[in-house]
Amino acid sequence: MHVIVLGAGASGLAAARRLHDAGVTVQVIEARQRIGGRIWTDYTFAPFPVEHGAEFIHGEYTVTRALVTAAGLEAIPVDRYGRLRWSDGGSARALDALPPHRRDLIGALFRAFDRLRDVPHDVPDRSLAHYLRECGFDEEALTVADVLLAQTCCASVETLSCVDLSRELRVDHGRREYRVREGYAALLEWYARGLDICTGTMVHLVRHTSSGVTVETDAGIFHGDRCIVTIPVAVLQRGLPQFDPPLSARKRQAINALRIEPATKLFYRFDEPVWDADLTFMAHKGLSARWWTAAHTTHDAAVIVAYATAARARALDALDDDEALAAGLEELQILLGRRDLAQRQRAARRVAWGADPFAYGGYAHVPPGAADARIVLAAPEGATLFFAGEATAYDSNPQTVHGAIESGWRAADEVGR
Repeated sequence: MHVIVLGAGASGLAAARRLHDAGVTVQVIEARQRIGGRIWTDYTFAPFPVEHGAEFIHGEYTVTRALVTAAGLEAIPVDRYGRLRWSDGGSARALDALPPHRRDLIGALFRAFDRLRDVPHDVPDRSLAHYLRECGFDEEALTVADVLLAQTCCASVETLSCVDLSRELRVDHGRREYRVREGYAALLEWYARGLDICTGTMVHLVRHTSSGVTVETDAGIFHGDRCIVTIPVAVLQRGLPQFDPPLSARKRQAINALRIEPATKLFYRFDEPVWDADLTFMAHKGLSARWWTAAHTTHDAAVIVAYATAARARALDALDDDEALAAGLEELQILLGRRDLAQRQRAARRVAWGADPFAYGGYAHVPPGAADARIVLAAPEGATLFFAGEATAYDSNPQTVHGAIESGWRAADEVGR
């Protein structure tokens, strides 16, 4: 059997690895000049890895955590929520230093979010905002929830499906989080060893019949018995590549039902930390919503990152690089209670995934009323066309690297049946 895999992100590499190790001939086709997709480690901005895209391992029991160990790499623990700081407009403070009403609200929101796992899957779907209002939270509380809960999902509280969130929360991979010390790219380079990967190759047309597939690219035509599609949903929504015959109406409806919002990171490098040693994460209702320190610090470099999604990312993306980075730096000065960061900054960079022509955004979320979209997207089309990617991870955690990997394994297993 000869299988063609479209996309060399985490899901595509996982599918290809599984098939290759089972003795199947696999050809991976990737539009970018590199592997990794929305995993993109930068080794030039600082004397240590900086993640432009996916950054964290979400859980001690994830396949990602296991693969890091198998690769001989190191997973660095991250305390995202135990050391979270919040700002209502001034300097960010630890939760136990906040006024009681704010501290109590944040705790109540996290508890309400955890209770979503108990939402039945056969009830009428509704938004996270609707659910929180039913729990007694007012509109001001929803603005806090938008930062702490929805921004993580690359969405707003008004556009998140409760049924989809409930399905995801029932999957337990542990609460601990990590980064890859050597960079996520190091893990994928190890995972991709021995695979036949054709990078810098755009796919224009996928012809599929009951007997096989033909993939037309700008580097020529590829023939295979099966094809696994791991192309990001936002690209599929733009009709890329074309399929002949077209995908089923149900599949197209699922693709178009999913929401993909922009995600933007702002990176700032200093000669040394301009924050105290206990700082890891900050959150607030401002332009970027979330800040965190990078995994490493050296004697001459320290990096801090702002992360914005959905409407906040759109606002940042409407600015040019200098304007966006200046706005972020001003915000950072307020959060840290400093006025000297412009003089101390050594480098700055913006990465806007909404402008990336091979992603057009961060990761996919499900709006209310479309809770089955991931399941439908994941289903094969006929006997020769299969689908993977974080957006299809209905039985795991979508929007994560481990969800993407598991979806690639699922698609590979479907091919082999």
